[in-house]
Formats: sequence, C-alpha cells, structure tokens
Amino acid sequence: MEVSHSSLIRSQLVVLFLLGSNASFSCTVTNANQISPDNSLPVKIFGHISCCLGKERILQWNRTQDLTVVQQLTSGVRYFEAQVAAYSSTGDFRVVCGLYGDELSSCMSKINSFLDVHEKEVIILDINKFYNMNDILHMKLLSIITHSFDDKLCPYETGGDVSLSSLWAQGHRVIVIYHNDIVNEYDNFWPGDAIFYHPRLTSISPPDLLCQLETNLKNATEKKLFKCVRGVVSFSNRMCLLRLPSSRKREISSIVTPEITSWLKDKSRAEIPIITVDFVNLSNFVRHVVQRNTLDSEELLQGPKTCMNGKHIE
Repeated sequence: MEVSHSSLIRSQLVVLFLLGSNASFSCTVTNANQISPDNSLPVKIFGHISCCLGKERILQWNRTQDLTVVQQLTSGVRYFEAQVAAYSSTGDFRVVCGLYGDELSSCMSKINSFLDVHEKEVIILDINKFYNMNDILHMKLLSIITHSFDDKLCPYETGGDVSLSSLWAQGHRVIVIYHNDIVNEYDNFWPGDAIFYHPRLTSISPPDLLCQLETNLKNATEKKLFKCVRGVVSFSNRMCLLRLPSSRKREISSIVTPEITSWLKDKSRAEIPIITVDFVNLSNFVRHVVQRNTLDSEELLQGPKTCMNGKHIE
C-alpha cells in the first residue's frame, strides 16, 4: 500500500484495490493441533473417530493459504481475515480454520514487525467470527490487540477520512474490525457493520460465484465504509466427503482463483475496494491486484481520452 502517485495517496482507503486473503492465518494450522469449534458436528465426529487421518482430511479441506503471514505481507496482502477461539487448555486465543492454529498474538506480532519496517503501509484486520467466547474473554482479547498495536490503531471516529495521507499524518497504521457489540465501548476498534461482504450467500461453484458477484455489484445499495468481495467457493460436507482424498486447493481454489483474476480485469477500484481469495499465490493474483492501483492511478492522471472531434472515449 506504499504508493507514489499523489492521486492514490489522497484517495479514500475505501476506493483503493486492497488485496486480501481468505482465512488469512489458516497457514498456521497443522494436523498436529486439535479439532477446532468452527466445524459442524458431523465433521467433529469424523475427525475424532478417524484420528490422524481425519485431522489430515480436515486440514486439506479447510486450509486456504500456503504463504506464511510474513510472505503474505511481503507479497502485498493488506487485508487479513481471522476467526478466533478461546483455547481452554491454555487460556490464550488462537486462530481457527477446521483445526487450531497459532495464537492470534503471534500473527499480530508479525504484522506489527512488518509495519515497524515499512512505515507507510496500512493493514486492515477483520476478526469476524468468535468461538468459546464471553464478554470477559472479549475484553481480554481486545486488551491483547490494543497492546499489540498500541498507537498504530486507527480510531473508528476517524472513519470520515481514511485516506492514506490522513492515516500517515496521524501515525495510524492498523484498522481492526471486530464483529461483536462489545466493541462499541472501545474507540480504537471498528464495528462489524463497517464492512459489507459480497456475495452474501455461500457459493457452491465458480459459475454460481461469478453470477452472484455480478448480481450483487449491479444491485449494491449498502453504504458501508468498506466493501469486501469474496472470491471464494465452499463445498458442502457431502461434496467434500465424496472427494475426501483430494483437497480444497485442488478441487476448488486452483479453479476459482484464476477465474476471479480474469473477472477482475474490467472492474474498477470503486466497485471492488477489497478482494479476497484462497491461496493468493495462485495465477499471479497478487501481481494483478497490485498493478491495478498503479494503472488506475495513471488513468486518473492522464484524464479522459478524446478522439478527433473532441468527444470523450468511454
């Protein structure tokens, strides 16, 4: 997000192409960890009765990122999405994606270290699902997040002006969107209704996903501060069971991510401020999204094209 064109620097953060990764911290999940509470009951039963084999299958059908947190950052990912559960045996908070992953604090530490080196980068951390949590645990987690980022946190009250230039001027580097009502008591966190996700419904195939995305974009009326387009397909448990020896990456992501990369070519920044996919390293997806900001900025600087009679070319 460290950009040189002044038009982008002055642009609101909500109209920049931001690269995001679906279930960003699933890269930390391993089959050596316990089955996490985000699974359905049948999957939990399957995992327990099948032991190591069951957890390996859960891993292969839930993990959505191969790149580590640091690799995602250096590749250009600036929107991180997380699901978190309180880990009863240790009292800490871990990311979950079928199985338990690393402590959230460890992932945030990597982001914070990156920001210490790259002084003009801005990160959005969207924590949108919680498991095994109550109000006391939420307060504890919010305290951990606050301690992790300290004065880098961007207060919600500044939501009217979130251009890169304004964030840099105030030293704000991290926007944390926290999907629980308790966040209304905290100035440094953004509520869940600050972001809207497209599509709303779970897509079950690439054609279904693209159809939903086109329909949602044409009919979008939501006035949220952020809009996140999810280029993600999820199979039902039955579909996964029929393809059990395979994996999410092979059956879904290797098809969907290239499709989304092609679909983005004629889309503007205003239509798709944030785009997330599985396995961001597939199909030159990262390079394509990063280049779009530069290309769109050059078009802004050049102004509208004209033909010989002086009329605008659309």
